[in-house]
Amino acid sequence: MTGPGTSCPPEVLWLGLDRPADSWWLLLDARERRRARALPCPLIRRRFIVRRGMVKQVLAHRTGLSAAEVTIHADAEGRPMVTAFPRLRFSVSHRGPLAVLALSGDGSRVGVDLERVSAHRVTPRMLAYTLNPRERHALTRLPPRERTRAFHAVWTAKEAVAKATGHDLASCFIRIDVALGPPGDLGGLTHGQHLARDLTRPPSAWPITRPAAPLPGYATALVTLPTSQEERS
Repeated sequence: MTGPGTSCPPEVLWLGLDRPADSWWLLLDARERRRARALPCPLIRRRFIVRRGMVKQVLAHRTGLSAAEVTIHADAEGRPMVTAFPRLRFSVSHRGPLAVLALSGDGSRVGVDLERVSAHRVTPRMLAYTLNPRERHALTRLPPRERTRAFHAVWTAKEAVAKATGHDLASCFIRIDVALGPPGDLGGLTHGQHLARDLTRPPSAWPITRPAAPLPGYATALVTLPTSQEERS
């Protein structure tokens, strides 16, 4: 199994998005402003502006640039980066009024995902689309009240792996297997560590951790992919 190596744990920051957008708008570049204007409603637009501005402010603090000078690009696999600082890697996820930002300063790729937990999402069609047979069987062994949380634990883990590796999410539904804790392990589903295995490249696997969200009703997942693993992915 390829482990996490000697990389430092990523820093995790929580961002509250329901605040005035005016001051953050000044930090966006022309491309980001065009994207904001194209968003379909004022609430989504405001949260995008605040999120992008706050992320750029954090990156500015880490790089020594001014926030207005920070330009976020995508690498060849679509992962965000600041071109002049290739060892500063980060991942962002948001749902509703909350966003989470994970940062690594040693070149390790990171992936973070944040989802609102909803029983309406756990349908037979969604289970068939996102989970492999072993994962679906594991969910059936859980008490009904735990299945929703377990599904979101698997879902967020696969999203986080997709962001860290640069693989598209649809392929991660197939190639990534998430091993959860035993039935009834409610604490493990929220804060414990699970293992995500790449079924197409054994014995590659990554520990998934669960940062505790500051608001109730969220599921989270965080994965770190050191550079040595990245070269093999």
